[in-house]
Amino acid sequence: MTAGLLLVATLVLVGCSRSWNRRRADREATCLIEQKGGYLDGGTVYAPPNSRMYDPFCIDCPPMPPDDPRSHQLMHCVDGKRGWKHWNRNGTLGSVETDGWLASLPTDDDGTVTLDLADAVRVSRINSRDYQRNCETLYRSALDVSFERFRFDHQFYAGASTFQSHLGRDIGATSPLAVRSFAGFNKLNTAGGEIVVGFANSLLFDFWGTDSNVLTSAIDFSLIQPLLRFGGRARVMERLTQSERTLLANVRQMEQYRQGFYVNIVTGRNSGSGPSLSDVVGQNGLGLIAGFPSGRTGVADAGGYLGLLQDQQQIRNQTTNIVALRDSLAQLEAAFDANRINSRLQVDQARQALLNAQSGLLSSKSAYQSRLDSFKMEMGLPPDLPLEIRDTLLDRFVLISPELTELQEELAEILLLIRKGRTNPTDALIVNSVESVSAFQDRIAQRVASAEEDVQDLDTRLPERREQLQKVKRKIEELGADVDPRVYEETSLMRRIGFLLDRLPHLKDEIAEVIDSIDGGMEEIEEGEDGELSPMKRRWKKLNKYATKLSDLLLELSLLQAEVRLQGITLMDLELDPIEAIEVARVNRLDWMNARANLVDSWRNIEFIANELKSDLDIVVTGQLGTRSGNIVDFRKDNSRIRFGAQFDTPTARLVERNRYREALIDYQESRRAYMLFEDRVKQSLRNTLRIVTLNQINLEVRRVAVQVAIAQVDIARLKLNPPLRPGQANQGASPTAARDLVSALSDLLDAQNDFLNVWVSYEVMRILVDFEMGTMQLDPTGIWLDPGPIEGSPYSSPQSDENLLEPAFLESVQTEAATLHVAKLPFSMLLSQPNESVTVYEVNHRDRTD
Repeated sequence: MTAGLLLVATLVLVGCSRSWNRRRADREATCLIEQKGGYLDGGTVYAPPNSRMYDPFCIDCPPMPPDDPRSHQLMHCVDGKRGWKHWNRNGTLGSVETDGWLASLPTDDDGTVTLDLADAVRVSRINSRDYQRNCETLYRSALDVSFERFRFDHQFYAGASTFQSHLGRDIGATSPLAVRSFAGFNKLNTAGGEIVVGFANSLLFDFWGTDSNVLTSAIDFSLIQPLLRFGGRARVMERLTQSERTLLANVRQMEQYRQGFYVNIVTGRNSGSGPSLSDVVGQNGLGLIAGFPSGRTGVADAGGYLGLLQDQQQIRNQTTNIVALRDSLAQLEAAFDANRINSRLQVDQARQALLNAQSGLLSSKSAYQSRLDSFKMEMGLPPDLPLEIRDTLLDRFVLISPELTELQEELAEILLLIRKGRTNPTDALIVNSVESVSAFQDRIAQRVASAEEDVQDLDTRLPERREQLQKVKRKIEELGADVDPRVYEETSLMRRIGFLLDRLPHLKDEIAEVIDSIDGGMEEIEEGEDGELSPMKRRWKKLNKYATKLSDLLLELSLLQAEVRLQGITLMDLELDPIEAIEVARVNRLDWMNARANLVDSWRNIEFIANELKSDLDIVVTGQLGTRSGNIVDFRKDNSRIRFGAQFDTPTARLVERNRYREALIDYQESRRAYMLFEDRVKQSLRNTLRIVTLNQINLEVRRVAVQVAIAQVDIARLKLNPPLRPGQANQGASPTAARDLVSALSDLLDAQNDFLNVWVSYEVMRILVDFEMGTMQLDPTGIWLDPGPIEGSPYSSPQSDENLLEPAFLESVQTEAATLHVAKLPFSMLLSQPNESVTVYEVNHRDRTD
């Protein structure tokens, strides 16, 4: 019993603890957010333990973070005055972050963090500072609602006071001890009336003067009810109504922000604003997030995760281009040494192109690392964290096999050694070179088999390719676009695929024949027209001839496989009319819902401000019930009083209120225009995004043909280095423009590959943006986009129109529920789309939420 009394006394004296108040605020805010159909990630506003932002120390009494030494001195002594000496009582920190969160990151054996798309989104949501800030903004919005609800609750208060006074003889000669206790409550009703009721006890001991004791009690009460100015539900409930509407808007905005967060991390596109503590939430919309069509392909490079993957693939393309340039330079040098090229200029042109390509690759790798550091910062990770993006999403764009490129590089090294021994070949050089080339046989067979598998895969994709080509043809005809018919003609596609299917078996046989010639034919030397050469030089010449031919055949194999893979790449269907997309967005977009609510808020403000123009007319009732002296429960009418009446004030001086009212009218008209602009921007953005979708669908076929043409140019340019002889024609050497043509062809192939990749990635970005801009995007619990797949027409069922919100049946049901309930826990989608459905309701009152 004694311990309980001491606990009560302690609570009365010092109040509730910090942690008790914090936990109570957490429970109340979480309840309010769930009422509107929203949620906080993990159920709380705190960063999880696997987050870099996690604080493992006491939340209510955190240790002191690192301070500037000189500034720290001012905490202990300032202006010669001693400061508070307990600043360090909770300890001090050496760093604001801990290292425990690193263990939650996916790492390889070397300790490098490796991320795929799902990991990138998950890690970003856990560590992003911006994401955490928006969660906290939503939490703060709920706290605003809790305060506004509290204003209409019974607000209890109690206390006590004790004073000892001493008056000298000349001014009364008394020494009273006054002990007074009091309790009561006040209550604001929805019409503006305020009720205050208080109960007080007073005990007076006079130890000097009259030497008497006085014990009395009193009940005070007052009621003030404004009837005109500052009265009425439109005026009194405005703050509560606005805070509730703002919280609902922030719940919507937070859900859209979660979707936009995925968009931003994956595509790098601006995803709009998150929750806000202002009364205008989401009014700015998303903007033109797809960008304007520009450049050769009509689209900008992707950013975010997809942009990094695109950069990786472009670096691979540059690496392959360098391999081809290096091999071409070796062939040109050999041709120059053999006097088949008369000018050194061609060799220097190829060397210059190789050096430029190597510099470009170094620059691209450096730029990639800089963009990777920026991406780490966007995710909330430190830029010095070793991290790699590993994903198979763009593997289909590895048109030229890396294994085949590696073979070409190794063969180029062998050819370089062979060509260096031209003037003085040795038996060891020839034997070692033959053994090295022969060792490639199994690996080359694997690459040929891989090309055959790609051909089979193309055969299964061919119906889809043909159907896609027909759709592109219809779009081109509808637009009246001036496009080469070979881009969309099905006969051109089938003719080209027929050539690829026919050429691969022959190429396989030629490669096998060359390897057999190198492997077993070096000793069988016929003199022929080279009879003046020594047997060793004739062996070297034959080895050089077949090794060069093998290099040419491997290049042709790589180009053929590249085109086979190229023909198998398709797009996910997206056929959506702009008018239909806008109507879907009108019903489903969360910021559009908020924009309508913002307009109504501005309209409601007219009624709120107009109230100030009225006269003051208040009904006032005040009174006190008292007891006779010495008895604290004997209330008597003779010891009581009551006062009631009315207060009236004419509106003779309302200049400030008049101006505020006029501003409210102007604000409403401005809000109307802002809402019109919002709708226009949504329509503009959706039309622009769908326009780029169509552009990408056409451009993908255009750039596909551009890659085919570039591949053919490389074939032709390589052929000019070793032109075939016609019967009776003497060897006239390589074409005088062979080097320039080859360098140009390889450059065009690199550009065409990158353009084709850029268009495909941009189309995937546009598919994400279309789903996001229409408000139909769905995420799984981990925040990953649930891809809707092909879209033809509208696969989305439109929720109930917002017009139903104004039906009398809905208003009546709301008023009925509001009369008895404080908190209704509604499913998020139901609150946003079908608020007149029956829902599960939880009765939660502020009076019940006591600890």
